[in-house]
Amino acid sequence: MGKEKMKMVTFQHAHVEAAGMLLSARHAAEREKTPSLPKLFEEPLHARQVIDALLEKENVSGVAAFRGAELIGYMLGRLETDKLRERHTWVDYTGTAIAAEESAELYREMYSVIGAEWTKSGSFKHYALVPGGDTRAIEGWFHLGFAYEQVHGVQTIPSDILLPPLNSAIHVRVAAEADEREVRKISTLIMEHQAKSPVWAPALIEERVKLQEGYVELMKDPTAYFCIASQGQDILGFQAFYPTQNSDLNMMLPDSCICLGVGATVPHARGIGIGTHLIKHGFDHARKAGYTNCMTDWRITNLEASRFWPKQNFLPYAYRLVRHIDPRIAWATGRA
Repeated sequence: MGKEKMKMVTFQHAHVEAAGMLLSARHAAEREKTPSLPKLFEEPLHARQVIDALLEKENVSGVAAFRGAELIGYMLGRLETDKLRERHTWVDYTGTAIAAEESAELYREMYSVIGAEWTKSGSFKHYALVPGGDTRAIEGWFHLGFAYEQVHGVQTIPSDILLPPLNSAIHVRVAAEADEREVRKISTLIMEHQAKSPVWAPALIEERVKLQEGYVELMKDPTAYFCIASQGQDILGFQAFYPTQNSDLNMMLPDSCICLGVGATVPHARGIGIGTHLIKHGFDHARKAGYTNCMTDWRITNLEASRFWPKQNFLPYAYRLVRHIDPRIAWATGRA
């Protein structure tokens, strides 16, 4: 006997309890591949709380899929508008899950329903945060025309940290207030690099001052570890580590985790071990501060980053996927 026919309905608060069951089961499977993810969310109660919190945000809409009386999948998206991405929709890390016996096709079916609503509202850029070990989800999104944009990686901080050799003229230390001028100079390094081929991420000139202020604020933050490699007055490379905010609502945050938020080396100093040296210093700081794990993220089209961070033993555990829809579909329907 075949499966019962599936039906789709608008997601309601009444669906949260069953959706929490699906999400907690997904998370338990994901933890088999990434044990550093918090065990807390294997409990349906905590998974339900995460979905409740998502529904409390503005402009969230979604769909629930049923076979008979059983919820077999859900998908929730959050509509946002900003200068960089314009009008767009996010499917958060906790925004979708399906039953164990369902195939990747269910993701496609749900998106075909709710995605139509998002495009009707003028949202033509869709993003999805997907668990790295969930092959069904990745297959489903890829078969909808989505592609990798960002990689989130994590690793256990090693117990033995050996500093590789470095040119004696290069000094690695924590940035001080006297470095503010040079920190402002290097603050746009990542932005400018990612505006080039093959990333082509827009680097808006009006964002430079805000970015510079953000770096200086991070450098002065007593909870952060802003480490630089300098030669004379020049900063050749930097990496900044800062505490993550532990939360009973963040399913994507590994346990006991510090974040490597930004890091780069100036072009003429690459390939001589500065990045590796800096990360070892950061790990030593993190371990002494009591952290077990470190997370970072990078653009998959950034060739240097997507080669360097995995070589430093960061293992992908989540992906940000993206699909850009031709906005002419709002009027180009083929009808006379």
